[in-house]
Amino acid sequence: MVIGRRRFLASFAATALALPVLAEGAATRTGTAVSAAGVLGPGPLFMQVVAHEDDDILFMNPDLSNAIANGTPSVTVFVTAGNVTGDPCPAYCWDTEGEPLRTRNRQMGAVNAYSRMAGVGDTAPTTDEVGLWTAEAWMLAGKQVERFVLKGRPVHLIFLNLHDTQLDEVQAGGTDTTVVPDGSPLSGPSTYTAEDVIEVLRQLMVAYQPTVLRLQDENPDSRYSGEHSDHIAAATFAGEAARQYSGSLIEIAYRNYNIGDCPVNLDPATTGDKSLYFSEYASHDHSGILNASWFSRMYYRWSRGTSWAGLNADGRPQVFVVRAGALWTHWRWGDGNWGGPQRLADPGGRLASGIAVGNNADGRLEVFAHRLTDHHIISLAQDTPNGGWRNAWTDHGSPSAASGRPDQVGVPVVANDQDGRLEIFVKNGAGGVSCTWQTAPSGGWVGTWADLGGSDVQDPVTAIRNGVGAIEVFASTRTGVLGWWQGAPNSTIYGPGPVPGARPASPPKAALDQDGRIELAYREVGTGAMLVSYQIRPGGSWVQAPVSLGGDGGVGEPAAATLGGRVVLFERNRGGGVSTTAQSAPNSNYTGWRDLGGTVLDFPAAITDGAGVLHVFAIGTDGQVYYRTSTTATGFDDWRVLPT
Repeated sequence: MVIGRRRFLASFAATALALPVLAEGAATRTGTAVSAAGVLGPGPLFMQVVAHEDDDILFMNPDLSNAIANGTPSVTVFVTAGNVTGDPCPAYCWDTEGEPLRTRNRQMGAVNAYSRMAGVGDTAPTTDEVGLWTAEAWMLAGKQVERFVLKGRPVHLIFLNLHDTQLDEVQAGGTDTTVVPDGSPLSGPSTYTAEDVIEVLRQLMVAYQPTVLRLQDENPDSRYSGEHSDHIAAATFAGEAARQYSGSLIEIAYRNYNIGDCPVNLDPATTGDKSLYFSEYASHDHSGILNASWFSRMYYRWSRGTSWAGLNADGRPQVFVVRAGALWTHWRWGDGNWGGPQRLADPGGRLASGIAVGNNADGRLEVFAHRLTDHHIISLAQDTPNGGWRNAWTDHGSPSAASGRPDQVGVPVVANDQDGRLEIFVKNGAGGVSCTWQTAPSGGWVGTWADLGGSDVQDPVTAIRNGVGAIEVFASTRTGVLGWWQGAPNSTIYGPGPVPGARPASPPKAALDQDGRIELAYREVGTGAMLVSYQIRPGGSWVQAPVSLGGDGGVGEPAAATLGGRVVLFERNRGGGVSTTAQSAPNSNYTGWRDLGGTVLDFPAAITDGAGVLHVFAIGTDGQVYYRTSTTATGFDDWRVLPT
């Protein structure tokens, strides 16, 4: 796991950045990137592409501030000038005369916020290198952009300066001539088409060679607050640039305005830090166009989930990761070494990051995904148990093909009926849950989707077979947790019904006690603590109030596995690492939490192999897969990286 990793980025002004210390034993990317721009050095690097100068602060924090605090190199690209707000402007300002000053002030707001996140104050940059930052004009694809470099820190800000509120017009085939801010090193404006925006972003990726791309939401959830057209266009441009870029990127998309409609999922201390960083920005933009609820929330658009690991028929673990829209896999050989990475068959379009892994009745692994280009659920199976993979995906269509909202379908999860047949469950476009299933064990699929009902479901759902052999499915809403259940093994699914007392701030994750009862873990609204609801008997009713396990904060669903009859949980904690807790004995209470360290992108996955070894997997800041193992659920070895 990359811990406190530093990367050298040459300053593009007269004064070079100081070379920070590398953490001993830190993993590096292979190869060295040298561009005409002078970027030099391998290693982890985050690139954020956002529309406006406050979008990253509001919607990508605390991920952004954690990465900067950990020393991970960071490059943020602001596509628009943000010229309709910024001081002096009490609200929206449309006069062209004031655009250069408002644009400059929004740039200074971003500079102040990043200075504070980096822990070096908030001094504004000047072109003569006085202060904490340097600034210069940089020519890319025939366009001039502004580049700000924080001295002594691997933090760069890039400003394209297209007009605010007009990015969708460029996306639709129009052109735009950029704003030249007051005091800018630019010699003049540049004119952009959509192809130009994409090419400039692509060349930035070539120059910086990011390992992780953070972007906005190009498919906002239509059930909730409206979205800014610039956010959607910027995300679309960034996604297309990433697809044209030849590197292998991990992409993470963030929800924007509509997080204000979701439960509070940041703890008070994290909310306070996020508010502080924004106050530095707001010192140069007093427009007042702000929803304070954004400070206490951060949500991903397409959750990776915690189900991206599975077991071969002989008990060997295998993991699956989406890179630049394609699916890659690693697997453990019988001698304990790891194979891969291998790119699996072309899915016919880019995939969302959430992958579910299941086993056919004959032991063959099958992976399930959401294809973003048409919003169909698709799957890919092994040819033989423990063997290679088929050359073509199976298209299961969309559970919302006729609803008019197929782009709101979630990422799939799977569970096995008692007879071995696989069933797929997914949030549908209307906000309920739908399913489809195999007609026979290891066989074909019914070809249609059944609507199981429900409303206000948040993505993703979770599914498990309980101790009496029946599948149960669970989903968080904004006010509770819903459950669906088979009346008997292999039979009709009923529901939904509420899980008593649940007020979640994350999707749930289901695990099975040794005695067959389901344990359901999820975050608590407002605190980030981990809560557990559990059944009184297998397949039966639930305790009336969840039990708080505490934890180390953070957002999102936990990963779960069982070892020696005990449930083991893993969370991504508030510092961006991984923490774990386990039952002290089968069917019992949980022990205290242990921080396993590391800095991870989003959510871990966990699985116990056929030899009784527990594996926890996570993706590091360098985009590579790391893992730790244990045979006791409490004593884990060190983080190790899978082959690259």
